[in-house]
Amino acid sequence: MKALSVFIHDNRAWMDFVLSKTALILASVVVIAAVYHFAVSMEQMDRQKELDMHSSEFLSYIDKVGSSPYETNITYTFNAGHFSHLQEQQFEISISGEYVVIDTIIDGRSMISARTPAFRVYPYSPSILYNDLRSEYGANGSIMEPISSEHMDIVRYLTSRGADEVTFNASEQFYIQKTFIYFNNNINVEKIGYVLVYQ
Repeated sequence: MKALSVFIHDNRAWMDFVLSKTALILASVVVIAAVYHFAVSMEQMDRQKELDMHSSEFLSYIDKVGSSPYETNITYTFNAGHFSHLQEQQFEISISGEYVVIDTIIDGRSMISARTPAFRVYPYSPSILYNDLRSEYGANGSIMEPISSEHMDIVRYLTSRGADEVTFNASEQFYIQKTFIYFNNNINVEKIGYVLVYQ
């Protein structure tokens, strides 16, 4: 009892007691804040993973069509509903001849997933492709109207034309089509494969 009585009347002991309890409370706040920040970071990582899965899935359709030795036409519908962290999100899809980008804004922060296709991509419909070729070369590049030009000249032209990013509505269906551009290189008629992505 005497020790307790000395402690109660000792101002330095009370000061040590209050300071140690304050330090414990501050340490607890720091630990709780760190755990909360870690949980938020993990959720961001999960969202980014799902966005990357979306872009990989979309790109796999493009590459599947591009790998076909034949003219092929498939459709793709972007469906965020089967991913738990991206439901109810608005997406913007941008495609150029060099990359496919899926972008969304979550909690005021932009999240982006970009992929590079393995095949030549032209982000326009067949009618735009044929009109572009006709205006540049005087022929539309079909088997009935082959272009009189060199292979690299055609690729260079379409690469420059397809370098601009085209933005698509993610809620509408995509058409992914493998087509061939025929050209006459002064010896025989050859073809170049392109993947058209359009809505």
